[in-house]
Amino acid sequence: MGRHALPAAADDRQPSRATPRTAVGPASPSPEPQQLRPRGRRSALGPAAARATFVEHPKPTRTVRMQSRPVASVAGAAVLSRTAVLRAERAVDPRHIRRAANAKRAAILLAPAIAVTSSLTLAVPANAATPAETQQGTTTAQAAQTFTVAHDVKVPVVTTDGMTTTTTVVSYPTLDLRFGVTTAQAQSALSAALSAGGDRATIVETALQYMGDPYVEGGASHEGIDCSGLTMVAYAAVGIPLVHYVPTQDAAATTIPESEALPGDLVVYDDEDHVGLYLGQGLVLQAPHPGEVVDIVPMYSAAHHFARLLPAGS
Repeated sequence: MGRHALPAAADDRQPSRATPRTAVGPASPSPEPQQLRPRGRRSALGPAAARATFVEHPKPTRTVRMQSRPVASVAGAAVLSRTAVLRAERAVDPRHIRRAANAKRAAILLAPAIAVTSSLTLAVPANAATPAETQQGTTTAQAAQTFTVAHDVKVPVVTTDGMTTTTTVVSYPTLDLRFGVTTAQAQSALSAALSAGGDRATIVETALQYMGDPYVEGGASHEGIDCSGLTMVAYAAVGIPLVHYVPTQDAAATTIPESEALPGDLVVYDDEDHVGLYLGQGLVLQAPHPGEVVDIVPMYSAAHHFARLLPAGS
């Protein structure tokens, strides 16, 4: 018995029915050992036989089914592809489907605004064509072309007052011609334009005063002039003020077919990047681009249209 152990309590269990307990007095001899049950803790739940009884759980067993995942074969061996797994999981995820649908709707709504925004550029006013655009708009062999300078050109101008016809010879010190325009062609077109008289003759005559002047972006004088500056000063001579900007000049005019075009009408690139004055007979008076001077060229091969600023019948 250990030092701190307490003596066992008296056994109060009932003796076995097969061997009844006999009274034993203090002086009687020791009886035979009684047939007692083994000592142990009594269970509050019942005898040992009851505790050993198996009781089946009424709830059915839960079945766990594993979801198969896509695999990728690498060198003959099947391995799990993380990218394929994520893609498959997202494909059935309601949240992912909802986010994808919202993104698609947003893209459809924003596409027009993005298209308009992407078409806007910050640039200087479109007063004249750039060298590359001018080359594209006139002829494919411009690199081999040079100016033809016609000296002391005499242009006959015929005027009439209904009764008397007068022919006046106007002499121009130089005419800057380019891209195959001959002196005879220029003389013929100028003679017809100036002989028409009125505002159209004034517009052409004013523009001819800038022949040979250098091109300067934003210029409108003999020190330098650009394409919209040339048309602006030409129309100012007949009392028609124009803004020094090609799109604004084009917007102020009325588009007309080529068959109705007359000397003094505008010839405008369809992209509104360049403008010139129509001389008639397929020729244009223009201020081309930096490095060049005001000259006479054939009709533009680039997409263009004719625009009229003068009143009908002028």
